[in-house]
Formats: sequence, structure tokens, C-alpha cells
Amino acid sequence: MSVETELRGKCALVSGASRKLGVTICRVLARFGVNVAINYNRSAEAAQELVSELETAGLRAVALQADLRDPDQAEQLVKDAWERLGPIDLLINNLGTYDDQPFLNMPHEVFDDIMSTNVRATYLLARAAGRRMKERGQGCIVNVAASDAYHRSHSVYGLAKQGVLYLTEALALELAPEVRINAVAPDLMADNEDLDPASDFARRSVAATPLGRLVRRDEVAQMICLLCSSRFDFVTGQVVGMDGGRSIHRISFG
Repeated sequence: MSVETELRGKCALVSGASRKLGVTICRVLARFGVNVAINYNRSAEAAQELVSELETAGLRAVALQADLRDPDQAEQLVKDAWERLGPIDLLINNLGTYDDQPFLNMPHEVFDDIMSTNVRATYLLARAAGRRMKERGQGCIVNVAASDAYHRSHSVYGLAKQGVLYLTEALALELAPEVRINAVAPDLMADNEDLDPASDFARRSVAATPLGRLVRRDEVAQMICLLCSSRFDFVTGQVVGMDGGRSIHRISFG
């Protein structure tokens, strides 16, 4: 059975889905025939535009507002998605804001915000959906981490994504055997709107990547779909690095 045939008709909830990678994840899920609950916090217009796009393609889609740093709103989001689309088969924890200023200069409010949108929100939504999935007897969760978790120069964002990886492993034990949970850890993405491909930063990033290019959002979204399929049916608590080998530890003797 193809992945497209297998996923067609399933229902997914995607957090932070109205912008950037979240939009691509929703579009690729729809390409596989998955109905999508699009979570947003402030970008209502963008979320509704994405709903219209997916509905035009023949899918069921709904935009649901929630601030996932709030446990009550996380619980309500899962309840609303369940009621509007049906039982949620797939949860994609995509929400996570970014900041990499040095710890010694960082306002504590920034620290709190990065940790809450990455770690707290992932925990709250995985808990809310995971309980229902486990009771139902099936489900799959994919957390979006980042290769920043492996670098000690990426400040609180790297710390937060390390926390996402820890949560992935810990929840894999608690949710088994009914529910699988894994993570993807992409590196800098080639189609990031904030990246100037001609910049020195972009050139150095590509030069440091053994495969000689940066990952694309579509590739990350496709990997998420594969992790939700039976091809990874015996895989849980794992992280799929998508950095072209950049995080491989190397020692230079030159």
C-alpha cells in the first residue's frame, strides 16, 4: 500500500500551522489526502486562506485558534478538532518561536517565551491529544525539533529543541504501545523567507553541509508524512535529523 493510499481520509492537527513550515506541512498532508485542523494564534486571515485552499482541493479543513502555552486552550483545541473533523489520527507539533541571542544578554522574558512556545506547548498538546489517542487505541505524533539542539552556539532555541527531543523519548514510553511519537530535526531551510541565499551566512551554511545544500520545507513535510505511515510502524521515540550531515562531529587536524 502506498503512503498516499494509507493516509488518505485520516485527520491531522497541526500546531503553528498558518505560517512558514506549518503551511507546507498542511499542504503536503493534503497532498496525501489528509484532512487538516489548522491551529493558529494570531494569524486568523492566513489560516482561513489555507482552509479555503485545502477545501478547494477537496479536503476537509478547519482553522482553530489557540494559544498553546495555556493548558486549557491546548485541551480545548484538541476537543474542538476532534468534534469538527473527527478523531485525530495524527498530531504534528510544529509550533516554536526562535531566538539565539547570548544567554548573558538575554531578557528573561525572551527565555520564557522560547521555552514555552517550544517545550511547554509541545508537552501540553501531546498530553491532550496523546491521552485521547491512547484511549482510542491508535495515533501518531511527530514533533518538529531542530538541529540547533546539537549545537551549543544557538542559545535558548537549541536548549528548547533539546527539550523537545527529551519529551519525544519520554512520551514514547508513556504512550506505547497504542501511540507512536517521533521527531524531525531539520537544519536551516533553503526556502526560509528570512534567508538571503547570497549572504555569507548562507554560503557558510552550505559549505558546512556534507550534502552540499540546505534542506527544503517540502522535504521536511514529506518526512513527517512518512513517519506517520506504516513504513515506520516499529519506530518510536526517535529523531530523524535532516541537516545533510552537518551535525556529524568532526575533528580537524589541519
